[in-house]
Amino acid sequence: MKYIIIITCILVGCSTKPTTNVSTQTTNDSINGRKQELVVIDITKPPKKAIDIADIANIEYIPLETNDSTLVRFSPDAVSKKYIVYHNSDGQILIFNRQGKRLYSFNHTGGGPEEYNSIYNVILDEDKEELYIGSLEINTQINVYSINGKFKRRLILQKKIIPGYMISYDKDYLFFNNYYFMDMSEEIPGRELSKEDVAIRDNPYFFISKQTGELIPLDYYIPNRMGNRTHLTQNTKSLSSISMNILPMAQNFPDILITEFADDTLYSLKNKRLLPVMIKKPSAHKMSPPMMVAVDLFTDRYIFIRAVEKKLEKGKSPKYIYMVYDKQSDDFYQLESKKISIHNPLKDKTALPHNTAINCMNTEFLLQDYKAGKLQGELKLIASKSKEDDNPVLMLFTFKE
Repeated sequence: MKYIIIITCILVGCSTKPTTNVSTQTTNDSINGRKQELVVIDITKPPKKAIDIADIANIEYIPLETNDSTLVRFSPDAVSKKYIVYHNSDGQILIFNRQGKRLYSFNHTGGGPEEYNSIYNVILDEDKEELYIGSLEINTQINVYSINGKFKRRLILQKKIIPGYMISYDKDYLFFNNYYFMDMSEEIPGRELSKEDVAIRDNPYFFISKQTGELIPLDYYIPNRMGNRTHLTQNTKSLSSISMNILPMAQNFPDILITEFADDTLYSLKNKRLLPVMIKKPSAHKMSPPMMVAVDLFTDRYIFIRAVEKKLEKGKSPKYIYMVYDKQSDDFYQLESKKISIHNPLKDKTALPHNTAINCMNTEFLLQDYKAGKLQGELKLIASKSKEDDNPVLMLFTFKE
């Protein structure tokens, strides 16, 4: 489920020192055996400065071809140099070129050995022109197809493995965080996890061989791991719950940042090893309710951070808070979009080229802005030819590094 969030929400920032909004903390780098200073994110203090997305990125508009057999919703699974990949809830896979014209479409829903009964993840390997489609069966499986839908092989994962967020790591491996057992004890009143289940939950990151499905765990243990599911409770009983639109992992291909909600350190994954990058403050373990902090997206220069309280209140939508860290100026900013219209988050789970972000503009909002006279240039021309039931227009941002 994807939530429409205005990117210009109230933003929060970091701690201060005389010259910038950034403080540092010295920590031991256990990998390289030396001390280093890490930037500290203090989410209790808002940044005073702001930057406009139109000033730091160039924008490419991609209207998607629309007809009865090519309807899509929300954001794509992947945008590469050559392809745009979508999947629909009925199992249909759609492949467009970078100009938005449909190239291929297939649907292999079913119970056969070359089929899937549902789609959980779709990963594109552009170099090999392969699609990895994760499906939740009795055992989690990943079916591998060619870009035009021809079945190639099936990878069967071990029990108690659910790839919550899966990405292409390199030419040989996928990478994912295991979502099995997350918030399980809260979802089922009276149930406590066994020691074995806790060990599975708290060692969550794996590499998957693209050829054999072999799992290689990342050496990263997170005690008392926290998921993104939030509950509305009454008298200690869970009345309802939702999964917050926030993820503990982001990729600027090929680089990866990991920010587990229960860990106060933000890590970069390099050569299958973790390097500390930032410290989150206050500690999630010292806040009630805890604040989940994650990286939405990042580039060589910018880190876009999102946070939300792990709390659900009746009749209220979760309130997300945003900030942007600029490595070059060593400062935190609010993000504005005064010069262009943005109705959704800059990035969801879409896999993208290096130093890019995406916004998916539904034609409903596009036409509203067009009638209100808010559009100009290429987007205005696209809107003038659009209908309300057309596929969305993709806005691909390439950042000026």
